[in-house]
Amino acid sequence: MSIHVNLSPRDVSLLRLLSWTPATTALLLRASSAFDGGPFDNERRLRERLQALSEAGAVRFWPMALGGGGLQNYYKLTPLGFDMMCGTDAARPSRAFFAEVSPSLVVHTFRLAGAIVETLRACSARRVTIERFIRENELAFSAGDRQVQPDCFFRLAAAGRLFNLAFEIDNSMASVDANATNSIRQKLTTYERYQELLLSQWLAGGKKWERPRFRVVFLTQSIARAYHILALACEIARTPSRRLVYTAPLDTYVTDPDPIYAPLFLDHAGAWQSLINLHPTAACLKAPVRLPRPLDCPLAVC
Repeated sequence: MSIHVNLSPRDVSLLRLLSWTPATTALLLRASSAFDGGPFDNERRLRERLQALSEAGAVRFWPMALGGGGLQNYYKLTPLGFDMMCGTDAARPSRAFFAEVSPSLVVHTFRLAGAIVETLRACSARRVTIERFIRENELAFSAGDRQVQPDCFFRLAAAGRLFNLAFEIDNSMASVDANATNSIRQKLTTYERYQELLLSQWLAGGKKWERPRFRVVFLTQSIARAYHILALACEIARTPSRRLVYTAPLDTYVTDPDPIYAPLFLDHAGAWQSLINLHPTAACLKAPVRLPRPLDCPLAVC
C-alpha cells in the first residue's frame, strides 16, 4: 500500500532519470550532480530517499550481482511513479518497462544506463540543454523496407545549435559484416538510407526548415571493434565527406571528465570528433588515425 510523498525538485529529477533508464544506486548517486536541488550528500541519503519513494509506490527495486562480488539494488519506476512523472494522460510504456530486467539484457541495459548518466552529467556541467530524450525501443528510423532502432536518442542544444545523437551500445555480440537483420552492416546501411531520405525531403521542400542531420554514436567494448565498424562505415558511406558515424570505447566515454566536448570519437575518415563541436572548421590538435582496412578471409568464396 502506497503512502503520500511530497516530491522535491530533486525527486522529480530522479524520477525523470528513471523514466529514461533503470539505474543502480551508484549510477543514481553519480547522476545526482545534475539534479535540480543539488546532489545527494552520500549514498546513505540517497538510499533513504529511495526507500521513501518505494514506500510511496513510485519506484521498485531488485538486487543485482556486482562484478567483484556482492549485491547492489537497481531501481525502476512503477506505473504510479510513471504517472507522477509524466502525467496520467501520457501513454504508458510496455509492461517490460516496469518489470525486472531480463538476465540476458542486464549487461546491455546497464552499459546503456551508464552512457545516459554520463551524458546527463556532462550536459549539466557544460550548461547544454537536453531538448529531447527518447528511450530504448521507442524510436525507429525507417527508409523503404529497412528499419533500425537506436538504443537511445538525445537532442542537445548549445549556443543556438542543435545536435541530434543516436546512441548504439555495441557489446560485440552482433556480426559486423553480415547480411543478418541485426548485423552492424544492416544498421549502417539503414542509417545511411535514412539520412539520404531526410536530406532529399529537405531539398524537395525548398530548404524551408533546419537542415536535417544527426550522428550515430557507437560505444564499443574495444578500439579494435571501433576500427572494424568504421572501416565498414567508410565502405558504405554514399557521401564520403559526410561524417555520419562516430565510435569510441564505452569505458573512454563514461570516464572522461568532459565527454561531450572532448574529441574522443573517430569518424570513418580517421578524424577525431566531439559530440558537440561549435567550431567544426577549426583544426583538431589530435593527429588523425590511419584506420586499418578489414582483411578478406582467405577461405571466403569469391
